[in-house]
Amino acid sequence: GTVNMDAETKFKILVVDDDEALLGAVKRLLVELGHDVICASSARQGVELVASTMFDFIFVDYRMPEHDGAWFLRNAKVPRKTKVLLSTAFAHKSVLTEMFKLGACGYLIKPYDERDIIKNIEFHSSRRTVE
Repeated sequence: GTVNMDAETKFKILVVDDDEALLGAVKRLLVELGHDVICASSARQGVELVASTMFDFIFVDYRMPEHDGAWFLRNAKVPRKTKVLLSTAFAHKSVLTEMFKLGACGYLIKPYDERDIIKNIEFHSSRRTVE
């Protein structure tokens, strides 16, 4: 059947990264794709946003000053149906293992492009979690 691209694929996405330039670029790209995007430049700010807003996806950087991505996942009350993708230039096995244990379901290796983002969003949104 035909896929309804409208309501179906508009997601609310939180991007947590201390790199302001990257935040700007990723936000622009996601908004162009029709998504609703909120950015946080620290793990602490990300935790506050998760407490007040329902997101479909969270892209979280691992290495950030003050608190890292693992701290974010331990402290953010992320709902089960929100998909968390680790965004990192350092895909060490130990980091991935830790993040997956804490609830991440995938990852994006920096620098990533539009194709990587689209592919990940499509892949993870098609795998609906069974309530």
